[in-house]
Amino acid sequence: MSQTIPNVIEKNQEDLKKDAKIRELWMKNICDHDKHAKFKIKETYDFIIIGAGTAGRVLARELIHGIPNINILVLEAGGPNAFRLYDCDWGYVTQEQKMKSHVNPTKEVTVKKGIPYSRGKVWGGCSSLNGMIFRFRRGQAKQYNDWAAQGPEYKIWDWDHCLEAFKAIENNSRENPDEKFKQFHGFNGLHHVQDFQNGLYDIMSDLIDVAKNLGIPYNDDFNGERQNGVGRYQTNNEKGKRRSLADGYLRDALKKVEFHPGSEPNSFGKVVAVDVRSYAHVLEIIWDEENKKENIATGVRYFCNGTVREAFIAPKGEVIICSGAINSPQILMLSGVGPKENLEANNIKIRKELPVGKRLLDHPSCFSVAKSTPNTIHHWSSGAEIGIIHKANVEGKIPCKEDFFDENPDIQIIAMPFQPGLVDGLNGIKLLSILNVPSSVGYLELNSNNPFDQPRIHLNYFETSDDLYRMISSLKLCREIFKQPPLSTVYNVKEIGINDNTNGDDISDEDLEKYVLEKSITTFHTSGTVKMAPESKGGVVNHRLQVYGTKNLRVVDASIFPYIPTGNTNAPTAMVAWRASRLIIEDYTRKNSL
Repeated sequence: MSQTIPNVIEKNQEDLKKDAKIRELWMKNICDHDKHAKFKIKETYDFIIIGAGTAGRVLARELIHGIPNINILVLEAGGPNAFRLYDCDWGYVTQEQKMKSHVNPTKEVTVKKGIPYSRGKVWGGCSSLNGMIFRFRRGQAKQYNDWAAQGPEYKIWDWDHCLEAFKAIENNSRENPDEKFKQFHGFNGLHHVQDFQNGLYDIMSDLIDVAKNLGIPYNDDFNGERQNGVGRYQTNNEKGKRRSLADGYLRDALKKVEFHPGSEPNSFGKVVAVDVRSYAHVLEIIWDEENKKENIATGVRYFCNGTVREAFIAPKGEVIICSGAINSPQILMLSGVGPKENLEANNIKIRKELPVGKRLLDHPSCFSVAKSTPNTIHHWSSGAEIGIIHKANVEGKIPCKEDFFDENPDIQIIAMPFQPGLVDGLNGIKLLSILNVPSSVGYLELNSNNPFDQPRIHLNYFETSDDLYRMISSLKLCREIFKQPPLSTVYNVKEIGINDNTNGDDISDEDLEKYVLEKSITTFHTSGTVKMAPESKGGVVNHRLQVYGTKNLRVVDASIFPYIPTGNTNAPTAMVAWRASRLIIEDYTRKNSL
């Protein structure tokens, strides 16, 4: 359903006074209510999941169906629907970044001033906001085997174990799949995936041919045996309609509602169900203060409907943080788990010193844009249909044929057409180069001990020369693609943007560096801030995703990635949640057998 852009009208002084008066009346009502509220109900659940994003939804569904007679509370800071972006976005802004030029080290350049950094604050999290077209990519087996190489206990995260989870969550509707396709895909899960239902129109079909003519091999399955090549993406759709993980996993989790009478006389019994509480902003973890040295998590303190509330876990239960790579580390730090210097600077009692927030990973990207002859595109496009996945040249040169056949690619190019009204009334093609294997590492830290305050986010894009030159290499490939017939002849494709202020084709690496640093954007694949690794190697959680130095506390989301997958992060996040559910079920069963 299309949305109209709302009219923006500046508030006058009278409007601001009315707003302040309403807030004053609301606060008075809350305070009066608190004065007379002498009692509070102690909420107790077997599991408390913080966050109803991809990980939280998969986890809730797998636990409620995998463990008998439990109840689960899911706390979500946002609402159930993503009607307007500004209503369901955390509204983060990154910190300004300055660095020395890699091409000309005598110059200092500003990479980015503070940029908006959208993160989902809604049922479904970022998966309710991001692109449905190309996010079902898992990345390469190598990254997951690197996860497993951290020690013998990490074997449970090797490619074979992760592939089992990927197949379990997937419901792929490709018609007549061959045996090779079946080896890598699932057909009975709750995450619906399909091929594009509409045919390619001429300019995009010709783009595939251009790529093949340049020596790039064709690939009809980017989640198959190899990822390199040119081909069409699959989409998170079912019968042409968007299907997020919320539509599958959370809906199925909410179906299970049972009542079990209590074993004690006059007891209330127990409702077995998943309770999702919207607009519940978590403030901190509640700890067992009688056993301070053990850091035993007993519950969660959160703000909902104007009041501070508390929810507790049953004796064998757990608190599981699934709030994403920004909010999960923030909650840990607000609760006293994090870097000593940042916690002390914000007057937070240190319970366990760990490098929380110290390894922020993301996939930076940059557009190459070319216009074509007016009215050459007559069809509506659903967006990112074509992908070119390749190995970049570390010296910034155009990739060669050997790079195209390298089965460890590090760049993903997403090709999409644009039409009149979308980009200055032009027809043409956009190619988005995404650095899938970044070596630059960012970080985040608390800005204050106020749980409603934004953390400081430092992306540190292109801090290593390796990252910059690989992006330059991909941009040069994009420029070469635009020059090839029939794009350059039939469609009269001409590049715009990069060479606007230069002498046509005479573009230096310094020009390209300037363009990359000014125009690069995020793909919102934030991860790695609560790293899964041995504690001696910078880990925050162990191989079973339990927070070091604590009890009853895990983190399950993209923040635990020790290395960022070489693809979009939605499917890997779902995979981690599915794998984590098996670990949690094992541990819960063992506790109950003691």
